[in-house]
Amino acid sequence: MLYLYITFCVFIAFVIFQTFYIIIPLFKNEAKSRIPVEKKYSFSILVPAYNEEKVIQHCISGFHQLKYRKKELIIINDGSVDNTLSVLKKNLHLKPYKKRKLHKLNNSLIHQEVSTIYKSKEFPNILVIDKLNGGKADALNAGINLSRKEIVITLDADSVLEKHSLREMNRAFQDQNVIACGGNVLIAQGFTGEINNYLPTFNIKNIIKYQFLQYLTAFYLHKRAQVSFSAITVIAGAFGAFRRDILFTINGFRKTIGEDMDITLKLHKLIKENGLEEKIVFAPHALCYTECPSTFKDLFKQRVRWQKAFIDCLLYYRKNYFTKFSKRFSIFFLVDQFIIGTLNAFPVLLTPLILFFYDGHIILLLMFGLCAVFLFMYQSITTIYISSLHGLKFSKSDTVRILLFLPIEIFIFRMINLFFVVYGTLTYFHNSQSWNKVDRSNHLGSLKVKG
Repeated sequence: MLYLYITFCVFIAFVIFQTFYIIIPLFKNEAKSRIPVEKKYSFSILVPAYNEEKVIQHCISGFHQLKYRKKELIIINDGSVDNTLSVLKKNLHLKPYKKRKLHKLNNSLIHQEVSTIYKSKEFPNILVIDKLNGGKADALNAGINLSRKEIVITLDADSVLEKHSLREMNRAFQDQNVIACGGNVLIAQGFTGEINNYLPTFNIKNIIKYQFLQYLTAFYLHKRAQVSFSAITVIAGAFGAFRRDILFTINGFRKTIGEDMDITLKLHKLIKENGLEEKIVFAPHALCYTECPSTFKDLFKQRVRWQKAFIDCLLYYRKNYFTKFSKRFSIFFLVDQFIIGTLNAFPVLLTPLILFFYDGHIILLLMFGLCAVFLFMYQSITTIYISSLHGLKFSKSDTVRILLFLPIEIFIFRMINLFFVVYGTLTYFHNSQSWNKVDRSNHLGSLKVKG
């Protein structure tokens, strides 16, 4: 009976959170709360690069087509052992740059030794840091020290910003209480055409379909709902924006496998401890296109790393819940992310064994399962509807493909992802910081990015 009682409580919590994620985005209208643009902030875009020779040029081309003047690009070559630096030298015509030095104030961020700072002869607003390998967080800290703009943006090397993305980020920071803002990350393999006229397509591999829908749901539903409760759990490392002075206040990025979640938790802690009115927001119209794993091997490596990152933050901040974190954030992080998202994965995968021992309650458990399937399908349909309201509209044929794919997504891919969660949780305690870099498919090379 104890098992059934716990199952019932977890299921009720699951229904409540899924209902939040469905209903709140339906009635949320960011346009009504937009503050008039009175100031144009300057942006430093930081791109950590470790063995990114296949994709780094597309990231640079994406920077060139941004419709925003007050910007700079800082690429941090984090000890790459491939031809990343050679590609940068060839395409940017780099020369050693001595005029600008890394931040030397007492609160400068610690990172591995920098060999050389380069500046592009052709593009004066592009800098390159060549440093010893220290990991993504270490590279970002070096970039923050070198940056001189008001807002720092973190961007993955396999990502390209939409031309008006900085304009939308600038709009988000018009509210002086906003200290950080997450961008909207979309799967590049789910689009065709030119970067400023990308068209969504669902005529793609099933593994891409799964991730495409998952990202749409995470950003158009989950993050928009979490912001309403001041409980956004992670600013995606692929595209996040921070006030530069705040990054120094919280001592930059911690060296960990999940630097994006960690920096988000640092910000929540800062807000709570200082009783500030500052907030973390999400800009659904600030778009970024990024590659996702195209094989199960790479998907496995990515999702296991994500889960290890979550467990690392969960344990690292274990004394902060409800005291140094707000109650709302603590509830979202512990109940939705940990209990429902992690602990619940174990009994779900063991369902056949559980039914064997609790066969008398099979009808009740099946009812729970059917209800969960209904919520998942309704959530996916809501995602497509909300996406269309934000300008991402699928053709009729693609909409049919999505509806036909939903059973596969729920009964196959979600189950596979539960295995990733369980495996990542267990292996964290064996090797907590293994990165397992995902191979780049260079899909952005098949899309038309104007340089």
